[in-house]
Amino acid sequence: MSRKNLKDQSFWRIFQWPLALGVLSLTGLVGALLTDGVWDWIFAALIATCVAAIVWARARVHRA
Repeated sequence: MSRKNLKDQSFWRIFQWPLALGVLSLTGLVGALLTDGVWDWIFAALIATCVAAIVWARARVHRA
């Protein structure tokens, strides 16, 4: 790996998507525990973003 590639790999660049997915799923978990009704479906969708990201990444790897 060249030095140029190493300089492009900042902390934020590496962890931006895992942190975003973590915040979405944590928000979904807490919200689903605290509310009822239609909000349960909305917070379930937030939790499902992690599953959707895994499916998307697996499909992308298989296409390459």
